[in-house]
Amino acid sequence: MTNNDYSIKKFTVKQLIIAIAATALCGLVMVWASVIKFFVIGEPVTTGVWLCILTLTISFGVFLGGILLFAIVSRTFIIAHPKYYIAFMTVVTISFLAHLYLSILSPLMIAPGLTAMIIVQISRQKQDALMLNLMESVMVMWVLLLESIMTDGEIFMVIGGNGVYLWLLAFITVINIGAGAAIPLVLKNKTRRINYIVLGCIIMLASEALYVLMSFIRQDGVDLLSYFWVVFVSGAIPLFAALVINPIMESAFNLVTDNRLAEWTDSRQPLLRRLATEAPGTYNHCLAVANFAEICATAIGEDPYLARAAAYYHDIGKLLNPSYFTENQSGYNPHDDILPEVSVEIIRKHSTDGYKLLKEHRLPEEIASVAIEHHGTSPIKVFYERAKGLTDGEVNIDDYRYHGRTPRSKISGIIMICDSSEAAIRAMDKPDGERVEKLLRAIIGERIAQGQFDECKLSMLDLEVIRKTIISAFGGVFHQRVKYPGGEK
Repeated sequence: MTNNDYSIKKFTVKQLIIAIAATALCGLVMVWASVIKFFVIGEPVTTGVWLCILTLTISFGVFLGGILLFAIVSRTFIIAHPKYYIAFMTVVTISFLAHLYLSILSPLMIAPGLTAMIIVQISRQKQDALMLNLMESVMVMWVLLLESIMTDGEIFMVIGGNGVYLWLLAFITVINIGAGAAIPLVLKNKTRRINYIVLGCIIMLASEALYVLMSFIRQDGVDLLSYFWVVFVSGAIPLFAALVINPIMESAFNLVTDNRLAEWTDSRQPLLRRLATEAPGTYNHCLAVANFAEICATAIGEDPYLARAAAYYHDIGKLLNPSYFTENQSGYNPHDDILPEVSVEIIRKHSTDGYKLLKEHRLPEEIASVAIEHHGTSPIKVFYERAKGLTDGEVNIDDYRYHGRTPRSKISGIIMICDSSEAAIRAMDKPDGERVEKLLRAIIGERIAQGQFDECKLSMLDLEVIRKTIISAFGGVFHQRVKYPGGEK
């Protein structure tokens, strides 16, 4: 999956405190779940309960602190957007609890790659699955090893003897870590659900084959082989767990995932149905902008799926007054009968209204923000010029600016350019390559001068690539068609 500039966003002290609190809460849940398993469900533990709690608290503090440090250093995005960090920590906690209590039946029931299989589908950065699965795997092994030590009283009881338990624990941990490494690597650029099922089956068969091979190496391999079915069952758990947990996590935390982006761009979505019915001109405009935005995002290494989804909804605020926008008019223009200051208020409200409407329908900030940012704070010149023509005094151009905010992400910046370009090119009588290129240079140059891209990290190279990409795509979108007999009339 491509990177986007959200991954480098700085976090605030408040957001860091939220992440620390979430980490502490998950650690507390893990500690008490382990204590219950040790003293209530498992074999009798010879160690005192308070010593056990202290040991577990220190252990989880180290492991979960490592996850928090990883996020602070390498994944500031999930700290700056707490819903992602909380969601990831929730998945780690759920996986840990599942493995902890499944181990009551057998260490072989520890499902390989469970954390990775869930995280890889809810994170826009696939390496998150590798790191979080690794930490969860080590935590499970350490807690089960600690339990065995506390149960038997001395560490040599774990290492000595025939060591079957330790062997099984080490085997499943290696498989768990290996599966966690394979899942994000193989699924890095895959979005179809069938890919997850195929990979899950491969991991399940590979785990089974490795278990059989290693069982033959041991002298008691015949006895161990009788448990091959347990490995098979444990390999199937991540597949079914992910199918159940992922939609719940996506909905509960309102996460942007590949699957949800596909759902939001479905024409049967209520807001898109309304747009197609009530403002068909705007709907077609959004589709055209989405085509431009997707290829431009791909060209500069941004997320094309997010760009397409955001473009679909960027003008959703026009639903409140569709007839006041040119693309939905069929001859009569209501702005001809009202003052320019009234017209500008109606026009510029579509950005703020769109943001509110998207938030009401629980679309995530990454999409809703584009609605309020795609015009930035640029002036609406047509009404500004009209106002100047109706008065002899000075007209303040700031009174004719959009009340949005300048783009904060590269996706918003891309859609700002594509939105203006699509509308301007379509308004041309006879668009050709030279005129389109001149127009795009003017549009981009004007917005640079206005400071519209100052907060979205779009470089001059990015802007040049976007310009050239739109020009190359322009021929396929606005090409001349063959005139059919009778069509001239």
